[in-house]
Amino acid sequence: MKHIRSNRTRIRRLFIMASAAFLLVFFLRWGYELIFTNHDIIVTAPSPSMEFETYSFRRQVANIATDKIVQMDIAGNAVIIDHKYEKTANLSSVSYRFDDDHENLRRLIDSHDAIVQTENIQGLPGNQTLTMTIGVIPQQFDDMVNSLRELGTLRSFTVNRVDKTNEFNSLLAHQEVLRKTRESYAALQDLGGSIQDMLLLQERILVVETELQHLSVDLGIFATEHSFSTINFVLREREAPIFSVQFILRSAFNSFWWTLGAAVILSFVVLGLLGVVAFGLWLRMLISKQMQEPEVEDEGVDELVE
Repeated sequence: MKHIRSNRTRIRRLFIMASAAFLLVFFLRWGYELIFTNHDIIVTAPSPSMEFETYSFRRQVANIATDKIVQMDIAGNAVIIDHKYEKTANLSSVSYRFDDDHENLRRLIDSHDAIVQTENIQGLPGNQTLTMTIGVIPQQFDDMVNSLRELGTLRSFTVNRVDKTNEFNSLLAHQEVLRKTRESYAALQDLGGSIQDMLLLQERILVVETELQHLSVDLGIFATEHSFSTINFVLREREAPIFSVQFILRSAFNSFWWTLGAAVILSFVVLGLLGVVAFGLWLRMLISKQMQEPEVEDEGVDELVE
């Protein structure tokens, strides 16, 4: 009877310890759910219609930056090459203090000598969305991007860099071809001819002049004095997150099943380890028994011989 009572007491203690461990893990997980996953549940994720592509960034100002690269030519002379590239950062943040973050954004733009190229604010107070395209000099790009990441709660962030050197060289080559064509037409015009030929020649010269003007506009983007990088920034206003009954119950439910799953996995691991240990002990006893049997047989044979 004493052994039975002792076993019951041990089982009861073991059950209490297991229950206490389960509750401890459960409350720890529940606290984690309440603290770290509250924002992800309360804050509405951006809908597809609120992504960067649907904003005015489709018609964003093309900013081309220039780097001076020194290379050696075949003769061993140093040659300075203008490396043209387009660098764009896209940031999307959620703000619970929209007015303060908007004001801080203006301060950042002034402190980094940046310029606002496009700006759009839509929505009513409490649910406003600010979209802005900012041009910043390449030397201030990384510093300003890191500062913008601290505004509100960052939801998405990308940086893209596209080399434009070949495009720039192609535009220069095309411009040179158009200039030579214009000079050829002008030389033909000086030779004279019929009125019909002169009108046709003048029409072609006007076409070439128009192409040169458009080309000059495209090349103006690559001008060194207009060297900027682009930052597309979206700031969405949201109300401060609060704890709701639905969220508390849902987090408790999720925490319970997470703890139960962890307990089941841990139980299988412990049982597996116990099984391995038990199999090892059984195998050791079996080997020891087999090693002792020949000695017994040898002693019996010696007794018969005597």
